[in-house]
Amino acid sequence: MKHRLQPIPGHPLLKDRLQQRAVIGALKSAGIDNKSIAIFTETPPKTVFRWACRIEEGKPLTDIQRSGRPRSFSESARLMTIAVYCQHSPPFPGVHRWSLRDAQAYFKDHPETLGSPIGHATIQRILLEHALRPHRRKYYLQITDPDFFPKMEHVTALYSDRPQNLYCFDECTCIQALKRLTPTLPPASDQPVLEDFDYHRNGTTDLLAFLNPATGKVYGQCTENHNRHTLCQVFSSHVRMHPSDAVIHYIMDNLSAHYDFCRTVAELSNVPYSSLKTGSKRRLWLQSPHKRIIVHFVPFHASWLNMVEIWFGILKSKCLKYDQFVSVDQLRQAIIAFIDTWNEFFAHPFSWSYTGAGLHGKAVRRFCRLLSIETDQMDAKFLTSQLLLMSNLAEKYIRLIPQADWLRLVHLAAEKDDYITNIIESDNRPRGKIKAREAYDRFIETVVNRTEPLPEVA
Repeated sequence: MKHRLQPIPGHPLLKDRLQQRAVIGALKSAGIDNKSIAIFTETPPKTVFRWACRIEEGKPLTDIQRSGRPRSFSESARLMTIAVYCQHSPPFPGVHRWSLRDAQAYFKDHPETLGSPIGHATIQRILLEHALRPHRRKYYLQITDPDFFPKMEHVTALYSDRPQNLYCFDECTCIQALKRLTPTLPPASDQPVLEDFDYHRNGTTDLLAFLNPATGKVYGQCTENHNRHTLCQVFSSHVRMHPSDAVIHYIMDNLSAHYDFCRTVAELSNVPYSSLKTGSKRRLWLQSPHKRIIVHFVPFHASWLNMVEIWFGILKSKCLKYDQFVSVDQLRQAIIAFIDTWNEFFAHPFSWSYTGAGLHGKAVRRFCRLLSIETDQMDAKFLTSQLLLMSNLAEKYIRLIPQADWLRLVHLAAEKDDYITNIIESDNRPRGKIKAREAYDRFIETVVNRTEPLPEVA
């Protein structure tokens, strides 16, 4: 028996069909009739009958090899097609990404590449055979803070054991007052609301918001900007809403650690403050518990750990996404009205369940992948942060990393020594080059030359 459609080996379609046929066999062996099996598996009754007979005869669940003419392109030609289509930059000046028809035209103009022209549908089939979809892209967030995991543990510990008066603070900047150029059409029968894609910008506003995770209530102000003077003014107004002796904890990003903000915190806490020159020293002072206002910083490049970002998403979906604003004042009134409505009707405690399980191994695997492809996008600054991150993982969290991932990192580090060294030596920042060399020396000592046996993964 031959089938019209022959699944590609390894293709997800084949896996789904095998599972479906296995279910048919199991139900048939349990005495279920073919009609019931067809309804349960959403399969035509003829298909159920055919596979039930085949299974009873002891035949395999896979399709019989179909007949047909031999392939027009050899295996080497098919691999060449993949290599040309999936390369980082197409062989056209200024073109970073091309389509199947672009590739078809290229192979037609360069017959020496494959020996004969090839159609765009054939190119697509060759890509699908290897589960390749180079047109697909997705954002990802790489850990760049060497001290990410201790900082993350500190923040998640605050969420699980909340101190009194804990607030998550952040800025939602450049909120646009948008007005559609044509009226929105109401939905017709079986049709969605029709909204014109074109719009007019009527200005922007910034929102500085404080979320109380214990109650879910929000305090926010719309401002013209989010510079240090505006930040200090809004922050002071929120602090003054509490008793003068109340201890207040704030979770925020690292951009707030400047001189004016430190001076404002000192004045509100009624403690002396001497000017600190570096951002790291100011952050340490803001985190110190000797005053009534204590700041807890999320890791660099990790604003997703701040729960007020969750509320910003709610604000955009419930208030901003489907409304129109003819002016900035109207936009600000809508935001403030939503905050009042939220606090009265929707506010609820925010809980945090993410623990970071598996993130340590993922950080190692992603760095290994970056080393293996030897990308030219890696600069010395990013490399330094990754080397320090791996060193910190080796010293404090190696028990949370699968041994296979760690051994691969050690192997790649030795194999890619020239690649890493070239990145460091090509850095044109004198101080940055020194930091990169020191980070690499520490990486060699803690990761590559590690003599202690690897512990069992917890």
